[in-house]
Order: sequence, then C-alpha cells, then structure tokens
Amino acid sequence: MDTLDQLTEAHKKIYNPKSNRMIIINGPAYRKLLCDGYMHWREERLLIPPLHELPILRRYLSFISYRIWGIVSESSLLTVVNEKISLLQILLKANWHNLTLCQLLKLCWEREETKVWRNNILMKFLHHSNLAPSKYRPSALYDAFTKTNVLGSEHILALAHALY
Repeated sequence: MDTLDQLTEAHKKIYNPKSNRMIIINGPAYRKLLCDGYMHWREERLLIPPLHELPILRRYLSFISYRIWGIVSESSLLTVVNEKISLLQILLKANWHNLTLCQLLKLCWEREETKVWRNNILMKFLHHSNLAPSKYRPSALYDAFTKTNVLGSEHILALAHALY
C-alpha cells in the first residue's frame, strides 16, 4: 500500500466520540450515529454528538478543544455547522467554560459578523418581555449600550446564555 492509498483510506474514517474509535464514513456504525442525532461536520471532518448527550458532548469538546481554537481563529465562533447550529450555540448548550468562551469571543470580537451578532443579542435581550427591565425604553438602552461600547465579551455572553 503506497502513501496515496493510505491517505485516501484515512479520509474514509472519522473519530466516533461515543466509542472512542475510528469508524468508516457511510458504514453501519456511522449511519446509526447519524440516525441517533450526531452531525457530521464535513468541512472540519468532525462528528458532533447530539446536544442532549451532554457527557459525551462535553468530553468530546474537551478532546477537540485545539480544533475549536483553530476554527475560531480561521473563521469564527459563529461558524454554522451543517447549516443548522453555530459552534457558539453548541458550546453554550454544552455549558462550555465561560472563561474559555470569552477568550474565543475576543478572538473574533471585531469581525463584522460578530458585531452584527452582538447587536442582535442586545436587541433581543432589550426587547424580550421576560428578561428586559420593562420600565426603561429598550431602544434608548440599545443606543446607550452600543454608543458607549461598555458591554464586553463576558456581558454579551451572559445575555446569550439567557436567550439560548
């Protein structure tokens, strides 16, 4: 078997976070995992456990934390997995460490898509009937927060936790 055959063989397998083994893409174990709610993030060659399997998801995210940092530094924390859910939402659902999430947010804080996301979070919070202080005008608060730029990554992250 030459090097090219080894490379193509390696690309046909993916790590299974449930069994801690490599499985063949499109094989029976792979298809069963997809039926059980796992997501195959093809661009990153990752098999993401379902959000309801928190112990497996947390362990797996710890295992691939170096990859998460790479994804965020190259693209964004708001990168969407399979047109379904953002990487940030997965990390929030898994109760990922707030300190780490803040550091990841700071990596892409000044990117345009992150600014739009931050504004959307603030807007949703200020207009949410159960969360916003009702005696204040939400649009005036929005203007005050965005113009003064006082909300840092930890504040926006806390608002995102409340909304997700």
